[in-house]
Amino acid sequence: MIGQMSKLSDLGFLKEVIVETIVSTYNADGKPNAAPMGVTMMDEQHLAINLFNSSKTCANIKSNRCAVVNLTGNIEVFYRTAFKEANSNGMLSEEWFEKAKAVNAPKLRLAEATIDVSVTDLVALAAEKTKAVFIVESVQATQNYPQVYCRAFGATVEAIIHATRVKALLNEEKERERVSELLKKIAYCNDVVGRMAPNSSYYLVMADLMKRVNSWEQK
Repeated sequence: MIGQMSKLSDLGFLKEVIVETIVSTYNADGKPNAAPMGVTMMDEQHLAINLFNSSKTCANIKSNRCAVVNLTGNIEVFYRTAFKEANSNGMLSEEWFEKAKAVNAPKLRLAEATIDVSVTDLVALAAEKTKAVFIVESVQATQNYPQVYCRAFGATVEAIIHATRVKALLNEEKERERVSELLKKIAYCNDVVGRMAPNSSYYLVMADLMKRVNSWEQK
């Protein structure tokens, strides 16, 4: 279970607060999968994730009953796990992963902290969603220095999340107004990154993301 210095709260988790992580699982063919996911701490030993039933992550968790919650400040990892087509051959490199110690799931080598979790409950929320409740099996964290905060990081993460929703909803007529609002939010995030961090990794990710979003609109 949780070690002496590796409590969830030590990593910035707060009860009932959604935090942005990358959740990794094994596909049915044994290959690693990872995707950005909002995760909520229920208490120091339990996490919860609301999953879309259509996602690979949901299918993998239902099948394998476990996952790894990865924490990282590397914005490129967020981007490439959200949009697999941004990777060479449209797939995540298996070199990014290694097998977790406590559960049958892959963990990201680049993560600053990893949390191995096992399913304790699966609850149907609606026709399209399932709430997965996990117990924490192991927490591993590197001993890094505290990091300064740049608004560009949060803005880029927000833009990536909004863009995943745009991609899913763009062709649905009834969601036109919502897509329009999401596109405005992405444009605002792009402006923040341009002002706060020009010529940075955040800027490069946003530039590629904006090209991707614009290509969707033109179809």
